[in-house]
Amino acid sequence: MERAARPGWSEAEETLLFERAKKAREHGQPLKSVFDEVAMQTGRKPNSIRNYYYARVKEGACEGAAFHSAAFVPFTEEEVRALMREVLSAQARGMSVRACTLNMGEGDTRKMLRYQNKYRALVKSDPALVREIILELEAEGTPAFDPYRDKEVRAQTAQRFDRREAAAFFEALEALAAKYRRMIM
Repeated sequence: MERAARPGWSEAEETLLFERAKKAREHGQPLKSVFDEVAMQTGRKPNSIRNYYYARVKEGACEGAAFHSAAFVPFTEEEVRALMREVLSAQARGMSVRACTLNMGEGDTRKMLRYQNKYRALVKSDPALVREIILELEAEGTPAFDPYRDKEVRAQTAQRFDRREAAAFFEALEALAAKYRRMIM
């Protein structure tokens, strides 16, 4: 169902959103379910609702601590550079972005997604920074992957490393299962 963009938020919509978020938090439910539910009731898109929610929490206008247990923590400039250096050099060694970021997140899929999303966003939005880091790595004698090379070359590389990516995923899954078994015993 296609919905048109709607400007502004009414006081009733904001109240609905934050009341539902508070209830979800009290019951240990994910905020995504709140965004989906509010979308159904208001006709807004879930992603727009999510963006509005986090913007209001960040502004402090809605006493965010009462509604959201872990505030959005932006990457520092040093973290961005370290992330890019790690992923670009890992890709040059034949590792996929997903496998590399999973290693960086020590098997934690939330951390992995945070790193992976930041990497992909930077490749898309800040090619000057990415190229600068590639040149730094190469000047140090460290091979670096260039994500802007011909798409065909990247497609061949992605196909070649699918097995490695799958192996890393299943290895992380087995480690997670082992941790879970230890927790419940």
